[in-house]
Amino acid sequence: MNVYRYHLQFEGKVSPQDDMGEQMGIEATATVGPGLSPTIGPEGSVAKFDCLVSNDMDGSFTLQGEVTLAGGTLAISTMRSSSLEESPDPSIQHGVAECQIDNGTGDFTGAQGSVMLNFTVDEDARFTDLQTGIVFTG
Repeated sequence: MNVYRYHLQFEGKVSPQDDMGEQMGIEATATVGPGLSPTIGPEGSVAKFDCLVSNDMDGSFTLQGEVTLAGGTLAISTMRSSSLEESPDPSIQHGVAECQIDNGTGDFTGAQGSVMLNFTVDEDARFTDLQTGIVFTG
């Protein structure tokens, strides 16, 4: 059994995917820092995070997405609904989402584990996420 751990700061943009604002797309990238497994990525390489957020009428959301790392991709989805909250800065909203790893490709084929998103979205739709993952393969 292989266990991979990562902590990356993704930055990108949120954009509407429909006219009603019920679905939002997120595209973000992170630069891999030192000390991570080459399967996550060598220092200076770029990881990607892309997802589709589905907003519910009660203000909660779910997401399905993909994290692209050096060794392959991780398909993730929220384990339960989450919501955006106000922050002390009125121009920023804060959210936390607990995701499960549904599958993977490449070195992550058959992956299991969890990914935590701790993110903000500002009034210009800029997305910043401190993402932490624990990935089990093999």
